Amino acid sequence: MPSEWSPELTLNNELLDGQHVELFRRLSAAAAALDGPRDALVEAVDAFADTLVSHLAVEERLMDETLYPERVRHRSAHELFVADFEKVRAELRREGATPAVAEGLRRRVPEWLRFHTRVNDAPFGAYLARRRAAGAGRAPHDHGHRLS
Repeated sequence: MPSEWSPELTLNNELLDGQHVELFRRLSAAAAALDGPRDALVEAVDAFADTLVSHLAVEERLMDETLYPERVRHRSAHELFVADFEKVRAELRREGATPAVAEGLRRRVPEWLRFHTRVNDAPFGAYLARRRAAGAGRAPHDHGHRLS
């Protein structure tokens, strides 16, 4: 199923990989809730949204702390996706599980997550791994928080 995480999406970064698995788990639950009561679907989509916002904030913080060279472009990809996702979420709240909402949850959102993980997050994961291997696992202002 396209809304499920698969091993080829592994970044070899425990924090980000764990969050990606959880994102796909919550997205799969939201897609499955399309066939149930509206309240359950809204709750599942909200749970996915909360997990997504939290994950993107973590990624963006790590990009800033490590001075990731592609952070502006990567953040722009996040912003475009969130805007598209919020349209699906707004339609769900306004009109219920319309065909467009179903299309968003079953196809567009999972496709974006898979694409973004491969195209944007994989290079970021490799960047973090190179920094770790070079002994630069902490940004100067990190105050001891692990970046991996």
